Amino acid sequence: MEKYVVFGPIIIFFAFFGLLILGFFLLVFKLVFKAKGQEWTGEVIDKSDVIHEDMDSNIPSHVLSLKVQLENGETHSIAVSRKFFNEVKVGDKLKKDKGSLLPKKIIN
Repeated sequence: MEKYVVFGPIIIFFAFFGLLILGFFLLVFKLVFKAKGQEWTGEVIDKSDVIHEDMDSNIPSHVLSLKVQLENGETHSIAVSRKFFNEVKVGDKLKKDKGSLLPKKIIN
C-alpha cells in the first residue's frame, strides 16, 4: 500500500507530462504536413522588417516577412530568412511547390 502512495503521484505526473509532449509533437507534425501540402503562385506586394526587443535580455531580434498576393486574390504573410529577404524585391513572383516548406523566386 505504501508503494502506491509514494509512486502513484509520480506515475500520474509523468503520464500527464508525456501526454503534453506527445500533443506538442503531434501539433508540430500537423503544421509541417499542412505547409508541405500547400501549392501556390503569387507576387510580393510588401516587405517588412519588424524589430522585437526581449524585455529580459534587451536583445533586439528581427522578424522578416513578405506579404504575397496569390493568383486567387488572397494575401499571405510569410516569414523568411535574411538571405531570401535580401534576394527578393517588391514585384517579384514567388512559387511554392507541393512538398516544399518554403517558396522559391520565379526567374523570368
